[in-house]
Amino acid sequence: MALDTDRTETQGSGPDGASGATTGSRKSQDVTRRLLEAGVAAFGENGYEATRIHEIARRCGLTTGAIYARWPTKPQLFLAVVEYATSQRMAFIGNSAGTPADERMTALGASLLSSDDHRLGDLMFETFVSARHDDSIAKLVSECLDTEADTLTAMVAEGKEAGLIDPSLSTEAIVVFCQALDLGTHLALSADGPRQPAPTQQEWDALMKRIVGAVAAPRSG
Repeated sequence: MALDTDRTETQGSGPDGASGATTGSRKSQDVTRRLLEAGVAAFGENGYEATRIHEIARRCGLTTGAIYARWPTKPQLFLAVVEYATSQRMAFIGNSAGTPADERMTALGASLLSSDDHRLGDLMFETFVSARHDDSIAKLVSECLDTEADTLTAMVAEGKEAGLIDPSLSTEAIVVFCQALDLGTHLALSADGPRQPAPTQQEWDALMKRIVGAVAAPRSG
């Protein structure tokens, strides 16, 4: 039997139990993150319809009570998982604010071959499929894409201001290309049946550098 470790301690070393409450809050946040990570994997592997709540809980060694205490229904859990995945997909940009925009764009493109990106890509693919039959999911997909677009737009604008990206090129066009490259790469690499071998990371990195170089600001003279 799985043990539900999602218990919040309210007693601590202080007279009012503040220390214990803080510890309990951190533990609860950790459990939430683990459940969302398990949801990314389960929904991505099995799809929305085939995924069972108890399977997600089992991956974390918890009971389903830990899930229902946070998300009373499966649709609510799925929406939370997709929102979490979107934040993870764009986390690199936020965590590398001091890195030049062109280097961040190259790194984002290079990451498309990573196993973590495949995991998130599987979930997003399933989300697009589910969106065709569920208006609430379709709305979420639109919001997630808008969130990604806003983050990418800010990065491109920063690159143009720093003289790294050609200001004559449309920011909107670059953003759409980035999102299309992300989704398209995942579909190409996850397709079933015979196909050409996947490129090595070194080969892919070289291509990403060439592509990002194509939108670089022209050199004076």
